[in-house]
Amino acid sequence: VSDDIYKNTIVSAKRARQIIQKRFDEEQANAELFDEEYTPSMVEEINDYVEKDKAITTSVEEFLNKELEWKKPESEDSLSD
Repeated sequence: VSDDIYKNTIVSAKRARQIIQKRFDEEQANAELFDEEYTPSMVEEINDYVEKDKAITTSVEEFLNKELEWKKPESEDSLSD
């Protein structure tokens, strides 16, 4: 956790994007297994729906629990031609 609130916000937001992308990829992988029509297992899955925590909530909790690691990217000024 840093004193710079901007940096903290960026770290949490980037982690939230990672969580969203992971969830999307998992859903895409599951969707590829089935045809366009509903199958009995899909109907059962819809009936057993459990809402997940919002990605930003998860990322902020991870950030506050110091479960995230990040590095400061090299600035463009330090790059030599």
